[in-house]
Amino acid sequence: MSNATFAAIPPLAARQALRPTFKLLRTILLVLPLLPIPAFASHLHHLWYNNSNWQDQDLTTLTGGASSYGAGVAAFYTTPNQELHVYYADTDGYIHQLYYKNTTWSDTNLTALTGSPLALVGGLSGFAIGNLQYLFYVTVDQHVHQLNYNNVSWTDTDVTSLGDGVLANPVISAFPTKPNNQLHVYYQDSNAHDMHQLYFNGSSWSDSDLTSATGAYCPGGQWWLGVATGNLQHIICAGYGAYSNNLDLMHIYYNNYTWVYEDITYRAGGSRLPIFPDSGVSGFAAANQGHIYAVTDDSHVHQFTYARGHWTDLDLSASVGAPDKTYGGLTAFPTTPNGQFHIFYAPGSDIYQLYFNGIAWSVQNLTGGAGQANLYADIKGFAIGNLQHVFYFDTQN
Repeated sequence: MSNATFAAIPPLAARQALRPTFKLLRTILLVLPLLPIPAFASHLHHLWYNNSNWQDQDLTTLTGGASSYGAGVAAFYTTPNQELHVYYADTDGYIHQLYYKNTTWSDTNLTALTGSPLALVGGLSGFAIGNLQYLFYVTVDQHVHQLNYNNVSWTDTDVTSLGDGVLANPVISAFPTKPNNQLHVYYQDSNAHDMHQLYFNGSSWSDSDLTSATGAYCPGGQWWLGVATGNLQHIICAGYGAYSNNLDLMHIYYNNYTWVYEDITYRAGGSRLPIFPDSGVSGFAAANQGHIYAVTDDSHVHQFTYARGHWTDLDLSASVGAPDKTYGGLTAFPTTPNGQFHIFYAPGSDIYQLYFNGIAWSVQNLTGGAGQANLYADIKGFAIGNLQHVFYFDTQN
C-alpha cells in the first residue's frame, strides 16, 4: 500500500474539539475487560488445499500436543528449508510450536525449552526472516517477550524491559520491515489502552506511544493487523479518530517521516457502518493495491480497497450471500501465480471461504456442515504458491 496520498493527522483544532468525547470513551472502555473467549479446551486444526481438494487434520491429536483456549495463533512458512510452523498457548499458558518438516508434524514446548514466562491468554504474533523464527507474546507479568530461533537454538528475551515499555494487554501484532530487517511489535498499554510500538533498530529496543503521537485511539478487542510495505509500517484496527464518533476502521502508519493516521471507514464512504468491536481484521497488498477485510456491526464481512489514492468499501457478505460473522478472528491472503484472493472465517461451527477468482467473488463451506470450529477463536493462514494453509481451533476436545 502506498502512502503517497493517505490523509495526514487531522488539524489540531478538530482533535481538541473531540477531546471530551475521547475522554468519555476512555472512561467507559478502561473499566471494560477485553471480551473473553469462552473457555473451550480446543484442539488446533490444519485445513489445507493441495490444488485438488481440501483436507483437515487435528494437529493436537496427531502430535500429542496440549489443548488451548484458542485465543491466539501464529503461523508462517520458513524458506529455504520449506517448513510449516504454528504457535499457540496451551490452557496452562505454555507456548507450543507445531512444525512440519515435509514428512511429519512435531510438537515443542517452547516455554519449557527456554524457561520463558507463561503466556497471558490472548493474542500472539510471529514471522520468519529466512529460516529464522520470531514469536512475540504477552506474559503473565504483562511484559512483551520474544522467542527467537537463530538456526541453532531457541532463546527468550524480555523486550519490554529492554525497550523500557509499559505493561501490556494481550493485544499484539509484529512484523519486520525490509530491506532494513528491523523488528516492530505493536501492543496495547494495559493502563490507558494506548497503542505502543516496541522497535528494534538492529542494536537496541525502544518504545513509543502511537496513540499520543497520532491522536488515533484503538481501545478494545484483541484483533490488530500489522503489515509492512518495504520499510513503511501499517497498523489496522477498530478505533476512534476525529471524523466520527463511531468505532471505525483506522489505519495508523509511518510515512518515513512521522506517524499519522486515517479513518478508512470515513474515507471509503460506502455504508460507513461501525466496525464490530471483537471480530478479526486481516489484509494484504497485491497488484499495487491494499485490501483490508473487517466485519461491520451488521455482522457482514467487508473489503476495503486502496487503489490510486482512494479507498472503496464492498460488502462481500451481501454480494455473495455469505453467512454473518460476529466474534473471533478471520484471515486473508492472496495466492500466486493465479492472482486469487481468499478470506477464511467461522460464522458458526463450519469454516467458510470467500474467494475472488479474478473476476467474481464466491462463498464456499469448506467443512460441509460437519465442522467443529470455535467461532470465538483466532484463525491464521498463508499460501505457498497456489496452495493454501489455514489453522483454526475446534470446540469438541
